[in-house]
Amino acid sequence: MKKMKNRLFIVSILALSLFATTACTNWLDTRPESEMILDEYWTTESEAEAVLMAAYRGFITSDCTYRMLVWGELRSDNFTQGTGIGDEINKVLRQEITPSTPYTTWSSFYSVINYCNTFLSFAPDVLKKDDNFTVEKLRKLSAEAYAVRALAYFYLVRAFQNVPWISEPSLDDTQDFIVPQFSERAVLDSIIRDLELYSLPYIPRIHSTDKETKGRFTKNGVYALLADIYLWDNQFEKCSQMCDYILADDYYTLVPAENFYSQVFYTGFSSESIFEFGYDNNIQVNDATRSLYGYQNNQNGQLAFPVTLVSGQYSPFEYPAGSYIESKNDVDIRWKDFFVNDPGVGVYQIFKYAGIQRTENFDGSRSTYSYRNNTSNWIVYRLPDVILMKAEAVLQGKQEEGLAEALSLVNMTYSRSNAGDTLSLDYYDNSYDKLVELVLRERQRELMFEGKRWFDLMRMARRAGSPAPLVSFIARKGEGSEALGKMSQMNALYWPVNKGELEANTALVQNKFYETESTTSTLK
Repeated sequence: MKKMKNRLFIVSILALSLFATTACTNWLDTRPESEMILDEYWTTESEAEAVLMAAYRGFITSDCTYRMLVWGELRSDNFTQGTGIGDEINKVLRQEITPSTPYTTWSSFYSVINYCNTFLSFAPDVLKKDDNFTVEKLRKLSAEAYAVRALAYFYLVRAFQNVPWISEPSLDDTQDFIVPQFSERAVLDSIIRDLELYSLPYIPRIHSTDKETKGRFTKNGVYALLADIYLWDNQFEKCSQMCDYILADDYYTLVPAENFYSQVFYTGFSSESIFEFGYDNNIQVNDATRSLYGYQNNQNGQLAFPVTLVSGQYSPFEYPAGSYIESKNDVDIRWKDFFVNDPGVGVYQIFKYAGIQRTENFDGSRSTYSYRNNTSNWIVYRLPDVILMKAEAVLQGKQEEGLAEALSLVNMTYSRSNAGDTLSLDYYDNSYDKLVELVLRERQRELMFEGKRWFDLMRMARRAGSPAPLVSFIARKGEGSEALGKMSQMNALYWPVNKGELEANTALVQNKFYETESTTSTLK
């Protein structure tokens, strides 16, 4: 791990939070004067809160957003080459991953973690200096810091499995963090403990505005994160319980079908949003979605939806459930809203996040797509994700006894996108295995391009103890045997430790699958 300089983090707080600079890394060129920052900065509630806001802003840097997308989705069956694809993105698509692949770097996530560690270490001192800063306020802000840190660690665990656990801030320029990886088990136990003991009891249900409620962690945001962690960890009853808390709160509702795309993915902070990172063109743009998915000035993103999944035997749409056809392409609005057939370039362009709205002609036979010129938010959790996490947990936990409940949950999202259509257990012969496949298929239809699919397939592979089920899905987009062979072991499903990190932190150990891999990529 490279040296983390806490003094520089304090300067970043001033630059990012107090002066709202447009470049998120300009502060790295400025050095504070001796020890006065630690002594004089932590004096007021607003200064303490600025550190927490810097942690949130750390997540919207290009490095973090790209990795949330790349780690969560790029290697899945949802993507193929678009137009003008970059070399490194293309290599990841082909499963050509080495310790020098740029997306193996994790420093941006540890920067977020260090902001949180800095806040948790120094914010209590403000109690003695600012009479307006109460223990209750400290606990509320600390609850958010624990949640932000847990989210960062959860991404790291799912991407790398075993990662360094650091809970103290870097205090000076000479402090090195030579820290070994902790096991996935140890990291998961730590973030679960933090969320249960230090976040849930103190974090507010809502903040002062809707935008803050959906753009900062709340009690329901923590419930969603815990549900995700429990599902990953096969704690199905606890996952279901966390989902129930959210589903019982009428603050969240599914957006009606006619406004679904524009409100959820264009305007953002919709009624079904639980937690999302908001972007502002004046401060920071979402480079990841603009580059990889497209926008008004460049509608052909680097990535596209595989033609083999648009229709036919491998498609999640027009799927034959017995004699019934699920998600007919002339009905399911997700088939129409999420990607676009562009005969001119021979690919199905991604429209989700790239566009403003889709409008149909009078008989519904043709759609017109309008693209955005501003930047999109990045949704971490929304209500359909929670509904379908619960459906998965119910099936995995209750097996055959959970069929009816799971199907009822699937119908909540399915019926919104398929007007007048409801799925029946009869279509699936009351089969547990077929319902498991349905939930996975519905998650793909509903959440495609939102950074979820690879993690969904990983959960399936982890339960099977084999990469074979995951590889069978990747094969459906026409991958060659060489690419599929690079996912032949469970270790291959995780990312390698970056070459630079190994050199800087001698306590790190390389993922066994990549120990003899070549390092031909160029670091950025």
